[in-house]
Amino acid sequence: MLPMYKHSTQKNHRHILEKHLLPRFGDMAIVNVTRQEIQANVAHLVSSGYAPKTTDHIHDVLSALLRTAVKWGHLPENPARDVDLPALINVRPKWALTIAQASALLEALPALPKTMVGVALLSGLRRGELFALRWRDLDEERQCLFVREAVYEGKFGTPKTAAGTRQIPLSEAAMKLMVDWREQVKRREPEALMFSTWSGKPISPNNVVRRWIVPACEALGIARVTWLTLRRTYSSWAHEKGVPGKVIAQLMGHAKVDTTLNIYAQVVDGSLRRAADTVGSELFTIVHKSEETAGLTH
Repeated sequence: MLPMYKHSTQKNHRHILEKHLLPRFGDMAIVNVTRQEIQANVAHLVSSGYAPKTTDHIHDVLSALLRTAVKWGHLPENPARDVDLPALINVRPKWALTIAQASALLEALPALPKTMVGVALLSGLRRGELFALRWRDLDEERQCLFVREAVYEGKFGTPKTAAGTRQIPLSEAAMKLMVDWREQVKRREPEALMFSTWSGKPISPNNVVRRWIVPACEALGIARVTWLTLRRTYSSWAHEKGVPGKVIAQLMGHAKVDTTLNIYAQVVDGSLRRAADTVGSELFTIVHKSEETAGLTH
């Protein structure tokens, strides 16, 4: 079943199979992988010091494997169900940038990372979607961005979910950020990546964080920002400004929204545009004022 998954999921599942599942269950007939054996494996992982989230993820991969065995008629039921797992604990607190922190971070970054961080803050894109953007995805006339691809370790594919393929309205601030960046790059043909290496290949998201974002955060005295932090910040700002949850979910490409909203709520015409403008205006009001002040100083 691995070829059916996206590249990132294939890599992760293969690692778990090779490191955890095959050493434990590889020599067993599948009918002998009982609920008791699986519970013993969970206990082994916990006693070995694995975090609850890691243990849960390993169990999910095993459950997916056994679920396929049920579907193919090798097992009457999935023995991974109803196994007791350790309670999930958020070791790292989830947080979002304030407007002031985001503005300071943008001012501290050079053009390339500033544009990427700014677009992420104003669109809620996943990092794989951000780094797969091409110039053909930017529609200046309609002031929107088309999300068609995602990239992981240089391999392009579709976005994470079916809802991930979407159209995102852009605020004036976001449009200006992207148009200004286009004036600074050599590759502007429709198929060229917005953010690429000198040879036109995708940039590593982790390299951007290590080279520019983390040093800027340390200099500013704020917690380390990741791409997930930026996506969470976009969602937090939108909620704080009263943008409806249904609209936020559509903008961010979420596959699952509250059932009631999915069945009964409709996105009102223009609400996506208002959401983009609401989130974008406040952040870049501060940035533009800072730029104007710097210009007067010079």
